[in-house]
Amino acid sequence: MKKKTQITFLNPEESVFSYSQLSSFKTCKEQYKIVYLDGQRKKDESIEAFMGKCVHSTLEWLYQKENMCKPYITFDKICKIYDDIWQDNWHNKIFIVDHNLLSNHFYAIGKRCLSNYYHKYGPIFDQRVYATELKLNFNINGKYHFRGIIDRLDQPEKGCWVIHDYKSGKRAMTQNMAKQDLQLAMYQIAVEQNFAPVKKISLTWHFLRNNDEMTITHTPDEIQKFKNKLSKKVKKIIKSSENIENFYPKESILCNWCYLWDECSSKFTLNPAKKAY
Repeated sequence: MKKKTQITFLNPEESVFSYSQLSSFKTCKEQYKIVYLDGQRKKDESIEAFMGKCVHSTLEWLYQKENMCKPYITFDKICKIYDDIWQDNWHNKIFIVDHNLLSNHFYAIGKRCLSNYYHKYGPIFDQRVYATELKLNFNINGKYHFRGIIDRLDQPEKGCWVIHDYKSGKRAMTQNMAKQDLQLAMYQIAVEQNFAPVKKISLTWHFLRNNDEMTITHTPDEIQKFKNKLSKKVKKIIKSSENIENFYPKESILCNWCYLWDECSSKFTLNPAKKAY
């Protein structure tokens, strides 16, 4: 029998929301409840997520101050850093959904992502990087509070900012998808509030596996629409939190990648995913 836990009601003045939190509520309300209301956290993760983290960590290393002062960095050095990160962070709670693939397959994809990036920007990485893995908080009308972590923030000149986001997944966005993307719009709001006055902000996605990029800008009216959207999403979550019955599971193909299979009230068989070795 699944273990029932006591729900925790949200106080909008005290809660801080993230993009992952909003995405989880949209994907599956029971997943949201288990993680963000019951506070159940697990080390389990998919091999795709693990690979993505290793690629992100390698690119974060690449833009450390001491590396940006070097005349050049070899791709062999980047591969060595990637290997070390992969080995040092490997654990026994990494799972693979496609039984026809091995962990080496995803390791190779990660290295290809780095190769694509290196041949586009290396061997001298002299971009005007302000920070990597930058944590920022912001609010909407002083009422709803949010947090985010920006992969990389550049400052080409005073008052001008470029928000970079690294993607290691299969699919690249279209321009229309990028214009509708909530995650980087949230980051733009955060930069505007934390680094005012701001003259210009652009958003750049690096689709590393596809060796492709997308850069867009938002008008003030478009950003205001995103702010309105964020307010509506938070109001919906707070309203739902008034009744535990609102947090029902939503089954889909995404369930196979969910590390909360054992906690889900709709699952009564073993997770088809297997441990990655």
